[in-house]
Amino acid sequence: MQNYRALDQATEQVLTASVGGTIFRLNRSSDLPNAFGKADLFGGKLDRGYAELRFLGVNEKGELLLSVTDINKSSSETTMDRYGNRPAVQVQTNVAVGSSSVPEVTRFSFDPRKQKELIIAGVRVVFVDVQPYSVSYRVEDTQK
Repeated sequence: MQNYRALDQATEQVLTASVGGTIFRLNRSSDLPNAFGKADLFGGKLDRGYAELRFLGVNEKGELLLSVTDINKSSSETTMDRYGNRPAVQVQTNVAVGSSSVPEVTRFSFDPRKQKELIIAGVRVVFVDVQPYSVSYRVEDTQK
């Protein structure tokens, strides 16, 4: 069984994000297990969550205002649940943070004059240029 990571953004090239925009989104998945605990022969995958970094703006000190959301999902679904001859099984994913189903978002500031790169969820973000309402940057998955 294998885990997978996929960035929505292109790597190794300069990208731009405006205020409120996504700097990166890292989607996680794993092999759907069969009855013997091995990977599904048909290539089925399970959603394991995501990590996302957003650009919220620049404060009066020139620091970047960023937010990170990191959701981890687990599932007991197998190939028998998905493809089996049994009556339909409904698989439901609930994410609960405290008493709410809204994912927790962590907001923080980052000073690109002191440090050019930031690593979140194994993704390196190198800031190339900062403007009042946008940033230019490169992303790289450090865990590939």
